[in-house]
Amino acid sequence: MATLERRVQVLFDPGQYAELEAEAAAVHLSVGALIREAVDERLARRRRSASEALDRLWARADALPPTGPVDWETEKELMDRASLRDLP
Repeated sequence: MATLERRVQVLFDPGQYAELEAEAAAVHLSVGALIREAVDERLARRRRSASEALDRLWARADALPPTGPVDWETEKELMDRASLRDLP
């Protein structure tokens, strides 16, 4: 496990916090560990989504190769999309 170096304060309403406590107890985790796990899952889902988008882009490029000259400026613009920046 990585060294924990940053502290974040998040406010929950009493109902949300009670649910978090109950869920954490049910899976034998602290509330903090449960929240870190949820954040990890969210970030992994985002990376998977971006990676899947790139896979679809490459599959489409393979299926439909250019039939004429390639406009490299347009290609560079497409590859600089925010969803493609953080791919593993």
